[in-house]
Amino acid sequence: VNLYTTYPADLLEYVNAPIGKGKPVPGPLKPLYAIPTTCGTGSETTGVSIFDLSSIHAKTGIAHRQLKPTLGLIDPENTRTMPSAVVASTGLDVLSHAIESYTAIHYMERSKPDRPNLRPAYQGSNPLSDIWSLEALKMVDQYLIRAFENADDLEARGMMHLAAGMAGVGFGNAGVHLPHGMSYPVSSHVREFFPDGYETDHAIIPHGMSVILNAPAVFRFTASANPERHRRAAEALGTD
Repeated sequence: VNLYTTYPADLLEYVNAPIGKGKPVPGPLKPLYAIPTTCGTGSETTGVSIFDLSSIHAKTGIAHRQLKPTLGLIDPENTRTMPSAVVASTGLDVLSHAIESYTAIHYMERSKPDRPNLRPAYQGSNPLSDIWSLEALKMVDQYLIRAFENADDLEARGMMHLAAGMAGVGFGNAGVHLPHGMSYPVSSHVREFFPDGYETDHAIIPHGMSVILNAPAVFRFTASANPERHRRAAEALGTD
């Protein structure tokens, strides 16, 4: 809404290709305060806006650094009424955000765009994103199960809320890769699934569930490309 009220255009003008034209955002937007109510997406820290394009049954979005909110307000009180199923799904999204950004292609290995305003929102793994991603993984290991099991454990829900934002800073600069990319066809092919804990009048698959479904196979596949990074991610989750 902020983008299209600031720079009016056809809906698909800024939408990622190949569904949209993928035009870069022309300039700064109006101030935007983001107040998350789940502990998963990290959207209060990123320049990515995702939506369902119902006319073609596809999930797509817009990605540009100008979309980043001016301020994110992270308050665990906003998570008290989250059903446990939503805590689990959004928490698994945090988990995959952090691992994917930490194991993404290094920023020095990415192709240089023709001009600066064509730089993607995601730049590849880098030293700054690494810090946020690894710390988010440690917090997921420590607090996700507690947040799932007890809605009154405000410390756990608050730390998962914070982990979502921290992972958002990580992947909001480094990017994600195969698990998130593969979640799009998973989501678009759901026709009869009504998950517990979600009030909906149509079939859906929660985003975190669609992402984590293929994540184990993906990380087994990508581990050989950079074993050390995958080992460090596993260590952050408490493995030997």
